[in-house]
Amino acid sequence: MLTRSPFAAGKTRLTTGLDATHATALRAALLLDTIESALAAGWPVHLHLDPPEHLEQAQALLLADDALAPQAARVCWHAQAEGDLGARMIAAARTTLDAGHDLAVLVGSDIPDLPRAALMAARDALAATSRASRVALGPAADGGFYLVATTDADVLADAFTGVTWSQPSVLAEVTLRLGAIGCDVEGVLAWHDLDDPADLTALLSRPSAGAGRTREVARQLRS
Repeated sequence: MLTRSPFAAGKTRLTTGLDATHATALRAALLLDTIESALAAGWPVHLHLDPPEHLEQAQALLLADDALAPQAARVCWHAQAEGDLGARMIAAARTTLDAGHDLAVLVGSDIPDLPRAALMAARDALAATSRASRVALGPAADGGFYLVATTDADVLADAFTGVTWSQPSVLAEVTLRLGAIGCDVEGVLAWHDLDDPADLTALLSRPSAGAGRTREVARQLRS
């Protein structure tokens, strides 16, 4: 998981109009909910944080949460690598695979109701073949992707270097790049990350379980 510290400025479109206290509360809820959703897969979570000087503060946030504190040992904390989003994802995948895991499934920290089914589908897509050159992508509504899974970080390095991120054509461009290097691309469940207030409103209208902290903060902000 790649995340910016909830105690640092960020998610400016989502937190527009909020004071610093409420913005921090919303970012913290997003992070904790996404961690909880990721842990539901039964795997450890390697959490890559930016800026690194906030590591202790972010760890304390996790330990202060009654539901997540008992699972804190399953979260491995790392300083996020430098560079653009592609370089950070490549580094995170490499760190995870170098730790001895069979595959790396990368997500951001703004998917509070991340479906366990999407994580399982990504795992199954990679397990269905012995080929190393296969990647699973989870499409997002904005034309990007909220999930990428691989067994080979070098494949991501070939596909991600030079991509212009945060564009509506990112998913299509990355899919073409992966195909050009002979990599099979498997799509998994399309889902929603939270980028702006409309996404937060949509979360509240979804009947899916999870995201309890984010939903509660959003209700408080509404009232």
